[in-house]
Amino acid sequence: MRAVWGMAFLLVVSAACSETVGPPPVPDAGPDAGPIADAGPDAGPTADAGPDAGPGDGGPGDGGEPADGGVDAGWSGVWEPFGPPLGHEAQVYPAMALDASGALLVAYVELVESPGVVATELHVARWSGSAWEPVGGTLASSTDRFPYSAPLFVRLATDGTGRPVLAFGDSGPGATIGAFPLQTWRFDGSLWQPVPVPVPARQLSGIALDEGADGQVRLVLATGHELRVLVLGASGWTEVVETLVHDAGVSEPELALGADGAPLVAFSGAASPGSFGTLHVFRWSGDAGWSDLGLPSPTTEGLLFHTPRIRERSDGGVVVAASEWQFDTFTRRQIGLAVPVFSLGENGWSLLEDGGEPGGSGLSEPIPGSPVGLELANDVPVVVSTSADGGVSLRALVSPGAPAAAPVLGGFGAGTLLLLPDGSPLVGAVMPVSLVIGPEQADGGQVQILHFTGTPARLTAGSAQRGR
Repeated sequence: MRAVWGMAFLLVVSAACSETVGPPPVPDAGPDAGPIADAGPDAGPTADAGPDAGPGDGGPGDGGEPADGGVDAGWSGVWEPFGPPLGHEAQVYPAMALDASGALLVAYVELVESPGVVATELHVARWSGSAWEPVGGTLASSTDRFPYSAPLFVRLATDGTGRPVLAFGDSGPGATIGAFPLQTWRFDGSLWQPVPVPVPARQLSGIALDEGADGQVRLVLATGHELRVLVLGASGWTEVVETLVHDAGVSEPELALGADGAPLVAFSGAASPGSFGTLHVFRWSGDAGWSDLGLPSPTTEGLLFHTPRIRERSDGGVVVAASEWQFDTFTRRQIGLAVPVFSLGENGWSLLEDGGEPGGSGLSEPIPGSPVGLELANDVPVVVSTSADGGVSLRALVSPGAPAAAPVLGGFGAGTLLLLPDGSPLVGAVMPVSLVIGPEQADGGQVQILHFTGTPARLTAGSAQRGR
C-alpha cells in the first residue's frame, strides 16, 4: 500500500504543467519544490467555482468583472510542493507558522513503525530553504493510543520574538490519564521546554493559539461547557479573562485577537468532543464580560457546523468560515453541504458565500475531511477546504457571490492555510487520503505543504493579514 501511495505521489508531481502563470515561486521553495499543477482531469483549472459563482467569476480567461465593479478577480498561477513530503501516515492536518527569520515551521503527527511497535509521534520541522530540518526532536510519543479512538488537536504559533509555541492534546474522555493529555511547549532556541497548563482537561473539546499585538501568545481551551483564555508570560500560562460558560457546550473553539489583545472566539455549540451544532461568536468586552455577537447560525434539525475559523478585519468587523454538514438520522451519516463564510459589519451579519462541499475522509480532527482554513488579505477572506472529491479548493472572496478560485488540485486533503508576506497562500495538506481504514490499509498519508504562486487581482504584495 505504501509503495502504491509513493508511486501515486510521484505521478502527481510528474504531471506538472510546464508553464507557470503568475508571479514566480518564493525563493525558499528550493530545488525540491517543482510544480505540481493539474493532477488529472479533475484537477484542471476550475476558476468558475461552480454554478454558484455566476457571471463575472473572473476565472482565467473569463474576462468578467466582480459584482462590485472592480478589476478582474481572476486567480491564475500554479501549485507547487513547498519542499518534499513530511512524515508517514499522518493522522491530523499540519499546523504552520513563521519563525523570527520568516522561515516556515510545520508541526505534524505521524505513525512511526519499528519491528513490533507502532508509535504516534509529534514533530516540528523548519524549512531551511533547501530541506526540512527537525526542530528539537520528538516532542511526544505513545504506543498506547489506537488511531481514531478520539480526535487529536495540534496548534502552532510564534511569539513576538518569533519563538515557536506548540499545543497538543487528545480530546478523549480519559484525556487526563490518556496517552496525550493537553501539553504545551515553548522553544528556547535549542530545546522544547514544557509549559504546564494550570487547567484540568479531562475531556478536551478543542484548543487554539494566536499571537497578540503585544507579542504574547494566547491559548483558548475548551472543556465541555467552558472556554478559558490564557496568556503565556515569562512564568507560564495565566488566565486573563473570566471563563465563558455556554449552555449548548463549546466544541472546536477558534481564536482571533483585537489590536488591544481582546479575544474574539468562534465555536460550535456541543458539549462533548466529536459532537457539533450551531455556530457561536463571542467577543471579550472588558468590564462587560463576554458579548454574544449573535451570529445567525441556521438551526435546522440535524444541521451541524465543524471547524469554525474566525478573523477580525482592520475596521473591527468579523469574518467566520465553517464546514456545514447535515446529519441523517436514518442512516446515521453526516453529509457535507457547504463551506459558508459569514461577515459582520455595520449593518449586521451577512452571508458572503456558501459554495463548495466539505469532503474527504480517512483523517481525524475532528471529522474526516472537514477542516477549513481562513485568512484575510487586505480584509478580503481567503478560504481553503477539501472539496467533495478530495481536492484542494482555494478561493478568495473578492466580491460577494463571485469568488476568485484557484485551480483545484485533486488527491490532497486540505487542512490549514497561511499567507506569506507577499500574499501568496501556503496550504497544509495530506496526500493521499485513505477511504478505507483497516489493518491492511494505511490510515493517513504524507504531509505536503503546497504553495500557490498566483494571487487574485487586488491582492497585492504585502497583503497578508492575520486578522488582528
